[in-house]
Order: sequence, then C-alpha cells, then structure tokens
Amino acid sequence: MSGAPPTVICGTELNDSAAGTVVLDATRRLPVIRYMTVGDGLLFLVARGCSQGTRVTWVPRSAAHLVKAAYAKDGQMAAVVLQPDGPGAAFRLIGTRNGTVVASATVKLALP
Repeated sequence: MSGAPPTVICGTELNDSAAGTVVLDATRRLPVIRYMTVGDGLLFLVARGCSQGTRVTWVPRSAAHLVKAAYAKDGQMAAVVLQPDGPGAAFRLIGTRNGTVVASATVKLALP
C-alpha cells in the first residue's frame, strides 16, 4: 500500500489519511483559508517546535470545534485539528503565549 505516512506532531498522530495532509502553519502569515485540509477539518500548526506550546482560541467559538490536538512539553497546544461547523463557516484562530499573539489564521470556507 502506498501513500503518505500519518501526520505526527509532537508524538501525536493527527491524521492517518493515506492521501496525505496539508498542515497550515499559523505561526506564519497565511492567506485566508477557503478549503478543508484533512477530511472534514483543518490542521493548524500553532507552535514552532515541541518545547513551548500555545494557548489556542477561535472566534466565534460556535463556528468550529476541536477534533484533536498535539501538545508541547509545557502542556500547551502545538497543533490542532478544528472541524468547521458548516460548509460556509468563518472564524479566526488565535494562538497566544505570555499574552503575545504567536499564531493566527482566518478561515472563510467557500460554499460548495
């Protein structure tokens, strides 16, 4: 069987899809996200490395829910898989460490 290996971040398997996964690096400037990246969800990298994680929120909270997370050594999140609650969902992901924004992304899913 061929295909991409599972997506593992900080020792946690976030996706086992044989088709591979696009990891959205929210620690860098991203364009507006309009399409899913893994199954029915979006996989965001919210920390650089596995030593220090990030406190993650999204606004509005009702637009998506947490499916899975990978944690850094300090117990904070290093990556998250969020599932938007609807085909036209829109929200902003924000990751903070010590009161400073270190990760962000805007999601405005295109309607089918």
